[in-house]
Amino acid sequence: MKRIIYFILAILVCGIYAGCSENEIDLYDQTPRINFYGSLHIRTLVDTDYVKKDDPYAIDSFTVKIQGDFLKENRDFCVKVSPNSDYQKSVDVLLESKYTYTELDTVCQVFYYKIKRPAVEAGRKVYGCFLEFDLNNPLHQFDKGLVEQHQISLNVRWELKPDEWSNWDGYGSYSDEKYMFIMDVCQRVYEELDNEDTKNIKQAYKEYREAGNPPILGEDGDEIVYE
Repeated sequence: MKRIIYFILAILVCGIYAGCSENEIDLYDQTPRINFYGSLHIRTLVDTDYVKKDDPYAIDSFTVKIQGDFLKENRDFCVKVSPNSDYQKSVDVLLESKYTYTELDTVCQVFYYKIKRPAVEAGRKVYGCFLEFDLNNPLHQFDKGLVEQHQISLNVRWELKPDEWSNWDGYGSYSDEKYMFIMDVCQRVYEELDNEDTKNIKQAYKEYREAGNPPILGEDGDEIVYE
């Protein structure tokens, strides 16, 4: 009876060992795969992103991670934008037609793309989308990696208010709309303004209203005032 029990245990042990060996072979014999590093990326735009008029795009980046061993040679991959129903509006993203993974001595690499600066609106979940690997693109040279890291959620928001803003410097209480008008007129951010700019901004808003343009409303819903 003992011999039979030992024989059964030996079979089970061999089976487990063989299973582990097969799994290890599957793990290290897989084709090159790629994943996004993380599941959510928040891009916060600041005043210096919005004051620039020559280029409507802001530079951003994402990080990818190789699944498994180091690559032995450079390999291309493609990324596309897909909608994310968690956000009210999509993001205008400018991606390269392909990216090339070149850091062969590591499993992570950073890549860059551009985001078109959206109109400033109230709320934190206005603009967003998914960035995901474009497996159907003939230029993409990786097989699909982990399902949960096949795409990354991109949320674009802004923090325009300068830390130095004062209600007593001639500009009054702060609102994003008021500050956007200031930057449009002066082509400079708050910390670069001088006393002469205060008069120019007041005159510019007066002329803006006299030209028949609608009032610019502050965060409280009232028309902005430059004091």
